[in-house]
Amino acid sequence: MLNLAIACILAAILGFAAHRASICTVRAVAEYTHSGTGYMFGSIVKSALWVFAITIPVFLLAPQTATALSGWQLTFTAMFGGLLFGIGAGINGACAYATMARMVDGEGGMLLTVTGFIVGVLLFVALIGNGVLTRPVPASSPIPALLHLAPYAATLLVALALFELFRLWRSREPETTLRTAVLSPAYRLSTAALLMGLSGGIILLLFGSAGYTTTFQQTIEAHAGVRPMPALGRWLVLFSVLLGMLVSTLQRGSFRPDFRPRLSWLRNIFGGILMGLGCALLPGGNDALILYGIPGLSPHALPAYAALLFGIFVALIAMRAIFRMEMRVACRNDMYIADASSDAAKVTK
Repeated sequence: MLNLAIACILAAILGFAAHRASICTVRAVAEYTHSGTGYMFGSIVKSALWVFAITIPVFLLAPQTATALSGWQLTFTAMFGGLLFGIGAGINGACAYATMARMVDGEGGMLLTVTGFIVGVLLFVALIGNGVLTRPVPASSPIPALLHLAPYAATLLVALALFELFRLWRSREPETTLRTAVLSPAYRLSTAALLMGLSGGIILLLFGSAGYTTTFQQTIEAHAGVRPMPALGRWLVLFSVLLGMLVSTLQRGSFRPDFRPRLSWLRNIFGGILMGLGCALLPGGNDALILYGIPGLSPHALPAYAALLFGIFVALIAMRAIFRMEMRVACRNDMYIADASSDAAKVTK
């Protein structure tokens, strides 16, 4: 129970930080294609590195903890799932994290994305039942076999994490206190990456892989009667991430309920269907890959995430070419620059 309580607190911190910095893989790709910069993607890479900075020293000191890690085989199905998830996220205009963040901000379209996600998972269940698809195959993590490299990796990563913490504190505004930094309406991308990575790493050690999209996917499958319900603890961790995001939006006053029907909701539904199907094929969304799959050295994680990025790129390029819709994202000085009227990236026709 103590481990679960700590994991829930850290999950809330993770959700709060992700919301304050507007972390999103779709925005990362849009930033690169529109502005030619990589601040957002750099923060995503840092998040995974800081998970390593927490887990590898523990694996070094207690090697038996590494044996509990598992992942998924690299298959065509996993790659295709990453591609589908990426295309769906690009069409939706938000990845797993951004969908949750914008949903708690009051965007009705993101609720339709969740509805589409449910349909996508049920489509996966139907395809499995008809023998069209096979389920992802579990695989062991290679980390136990690589522990002889742990002293060097741990030394480097811990040193980098401490340097990053020192750099972020020293580069703050002179009048900034710890309280004002925590309650700042917008976080630097590097600050959010550090909080998300350290929190995700401790959650991985205490609770195991707790991918939030995977938890939701498995719950849908359980209601369809094809697998057991995930443990209650996994739902509590997912709820804690959403709670952290909700606290963030309420504290800074960015909650703006908007449920007016609009044509763009069709994109949310269709994008959500592809995200749900892709998540089931992988399994997991970008959240599971970044914070758990890649740091756990799951064989499928890096190639599937590359396919996911390519899927987002294809979707953004196609929407610009066919519908003359462009997602314009800019980051400056390690900060995401949002439109004043919305936390979503600006989309123009």
